[in-house]
Amino acid sequence: MLTFWPLTLLALFSLACAGSFAQGYPNDIEQKIDSLFQCYSQDKPGGQLAISHDGQVVYAKAWGMANLETGTPLTTESLIEAGSVSKQFTAAAVLLLENQGKLKLDEPVAKYISGLPSSDKPILIRHLIHHTSGLREWSDIAEFAGSPQVLRVMDNQAALRIISRQKTLNNRPGEAFRYSNSNYILLALLVEKASGMSFADFTKKHIFEPAGMTHTQWRNDYHKVIPGRSQAYEMAKGKFRTLMPYDAIHGPGGLLTTAQDLLKWNAFYSSGKLGGQALLNLQTALDTLPNGDINNYGAGLFIDYNIAKPTLFHGGATEGYRAKLICSRALGISIAWLSNTSMLDTVGFNPATEVLQMLAKPEDVAPLPRKKSDVKTDRKKLQRFTGLYKSAQSMRDVNITLGKDGLLLSDIPLEPVDSMRFYFFNILLRFDSSGGLTVTPPSGEPMAYYLTDSISVRKSDQAYAGKFLSEEVEAAIAVGRSAAGLELQLVSGTRYPMIPCSKDRFLVPDVKTDLLFKRNKKNEIIAVELTTPRTLGLRFDKAKTAISNQ
Repeated sequence: MLTFWPLTLLALFSLACAGSFAQGYPNDIEQKIDSLFQCYSQDKPGGQLAISHDGQVVYAKAWGMANLETGTPLTTESLIEAGSVSKQFTAAAVLLLENQGKLKLDEPVAKYISGLPSSDKPILIRHLIHHTSGLREWSDIAEFAGSPQVLRVMDNQAALRIISRQKTLNNRPGEAFRYSNSNYILLALLVEKASGMSFADFTKKHIFEPAGMTHTQWRNDYHKVIPGRSQAYEMAKGKFRTLMPYDAIHGPGGLLTTAQDLLKWNAFYSSGKLGGQALLNLQTALDTLPNGDINNYGAGLFIDYNIAKPTLFHGGATEGYRAKLICSRALGISIAWLSNTSMLDTVGFNPATEVLQMLAKPEDVAPLPRKKSDVKTDRKKLQRFTGLYKSAQSMRDVNITLGKDGLLLSDIPLEPVDSMRFYFFNILLRFDSSGGLTVTPPSGEPMAYYLTDSISVRKSDQAYAGKFLSEEVEAAIAVGRSAAGLELQLVSGTRYPMIPCSKDRFLVPDVKTDLLFKRNKKNEIIAVELTTPRTLGLRFDKAKTAISNQ
């Protein structure tokens, strides 16, 4: 059993344990897990961690403070927002409705929700579930329209209005994976249409209550007083400050829960109790894209089949809240981590992932070897891919060189898949013929990089300055000059430095956006297209009257 030493009254509130580890784990495993959370102290925001083995909770602890202003300790029953971990519950609700005969995954979304962006191919419900609809990220549009300083999007209906204003998609439906919260806002609205119940009531009746999740609810009214809810914090200039969500967006996020409730959910659905084996199969089914690539996003779950003992998982981040939920059915392990602070972001440390590495054998979580490629590469053609690539979506540059056996990154040979795609360990690099590079980490979102060209950007900034308007955003942005160079200004008034990359392309890392200026046949700038990880080619047309460059 777990052992307790004398603790202060505060620590008793901040620390709780349950169960015991199964045989086969080292005797000191609990102490090793505890050591991961030394960053959480009694006077700072903290987190919860819960672990189960074969359905039995063997570890459940909480550290730190739920509210710094009131001095309220964080306990294992404190409510913490789960961010995008919420998506698996939204997807499960849709699958239950199909089980009930109230909808079909291959039906067009337009049957239930009108006014969506048009396409020559319909957006199906299954496209929303697997993030293959092509719908742009609604929150990107809201940010360019001034949110949160100017525009506050209050609820799912307001987000739907933003989604419906878009004239184009990121891709044809079903042809590419691109993560977008817009998909899961539509799924939550679709649940209400098909069930005749509110989304919160449907999930409570058919998911939370059957699974025994007694502490779980949706943040569907941001005015509501919720007892036991922790406050969220970020670290800024060495001090903590509150960073709470002040809206009623729920479905893609917005789930208030505890780590132990999340374990109950893992045990409930992974054993087939949600709707039988057939529904579980749908939760974990993967799509094959038209180009032959496997989309490893199931029904609100990332699924890692590239290791000997596959895992189901999802992370979450909403304002200052952070989360991760892992389920390894083969190992019998479930891990839930929730935190009311984003402070670990800066060190790239995720406790749930680290705990899985501790509990699993190395061979269980090591990537499976790939088949050796016999692709023949042409050195002359490879030469065009070499150079320094920069990204607004990543803090790291990529320098591609050419060695005697092919392309190199950090002096390590890239493994060819075909003439345009290469692996760097388990990271996929996809080049294009126009100086672009897409970097896709395992079970992660693709990041856009661009080949830099320092010569082509040595020209006057004056041509780029001006005001640009977008009907899809219903707002304007401005490009102006400062002593340091060009700046992007949003409706909120905030200015962001623009870093030159190549001809007519600039990067804005502060908002993870790249800008590509468009010219007419007279070589005059007529528009600028903004691209983020989840929104491609958002067009702003240049206004006739330029703004002041002060």
